[in-house]
Amino acid sequence: MAFAVLYLPLVSEFAAPRAEVAGIQSVALLLGGFTGPLVGWGLDRLGPRRFFPACAVLAACGLVLASRAESLAGLALTYGVLCGLGLSGLGSQANMTVAALWYPQARGRAIALVDLGTGLGAFAFIPLAQILVSWTSWRGVLLVWAALLLCLIAPANLIQRLPDGAPTPTVAGGGRPARVPTARAHWTLRRAVRTGAFWNLVASRGCSAMAFPLMNVHMVAFAIGAGVEPAQAAAALGSVSLVSLGGRLCTGWLADRIGRAQTLSVTYASAACGIACLTALSWHGWRGWLLGYVLFYGFAQGSGGIVASARTADLFAGPTFATIYGWMSLGVGPGEAIGAWAGGAIYDATGSYLGAFAVVVVALVLAVAMMGRVRQPAGPA
Repeated sequence: MAFAVLYLPLVSEFAAPRAEVAGIQSVALLLGGFTGPLVGWGLDRLGPRRFFPACAVLAACGLVLASRAESLAGLALTYGVLCGLGLSGLGSQANMTVAALWYPQARGRAIALVDLGTGLGAFAFIPLAQILVSWTSWRGVLLVWAALLLCLIAPANLIQRLPDGAPTPTVAGGGRPARVPTARAHWTLRRAVRTGAFWNLVASRGCSAMAFPLMNVHMVAFAIGAGVEPAQAAAALGSVSLVSLGGRLCTGWLADRIGRAQTLSVTYASAACGIACLTALSWHGWRGWLLGYVLFYGFAQGSGGIVASARTADLFAGPTFATIYGWMSLGVGPGEAIGAWAGGAIYDATGSYLGAFAVVVVALVLAVAMMGRVRQPAGPA
């Protein structure tokens, strides 16, 4: 999310159209989705204790190399490809998978609690990135991120593990991951992809993925264009993540109480209200509209991933859940990449972000509609 702070400095340094610069983030987001099956396979085979630190090291290497890039093509290769590959294994897909397997009776709340780190991280890193950009440059920001991945994320995940009954890596002698024997038939990837529920979840996740990255990448640039100071715009985006902490907890609680699709309807309606407030900012300039955006949109930030992962675990939990969820994430990467790129492309074509905001609202409506179509399929034989 902190790429939004680097966005305008990159546009200025490389004198490139906004769509091209946003395309750097699109590469990283696209890989995050396309590598979903690889992430699921790696998590099933290696376990989180080895998988997460390895991803942190790869992402850090990408960031260090990106800090020395002299062209957008170099950034696409280092930040987009190398860092994108590493971060794909540290994102919501893998962490929510671990949470869903640990707490089957309270998946919504457990996933929401785990995902608090996303909101806390964005709240801390977006203002920090703005300060570092002012003090040094966008290159210095990337080096700080790399250091934190190596010094914090890699060692912290050395204590991770999966619960008994989930796949665990073989300690010696190679071979396939050991699994706890069970008399109950489990879902496999082949069986899951034959259900309508699987593809409705893919469609819902893809639409959600298009909406939120578009807003997160371009919100700071929009606010600055509306007359907001850069530091205040970055603080607003960081505050969205702060508000999302309460929103995530509320989403998890609602998902376990009133249902998955109903919860998504509530949170995405709130996101649409927030986008309306941000649109009003460009018309009236009253800073209260920015506060409205922070509150309404922030409440919805992260809710899609919580609801989707909980609903997926409801249907397909088992020894191959990470693999099934990974293949389902194929819809996320293209959605995120299209969203991040489309915001810049629409601005380049029209000189305004308002058309892009309309695309976001349509995508949110479609995501809710697809989630409402998900039904419990007949269990595996």
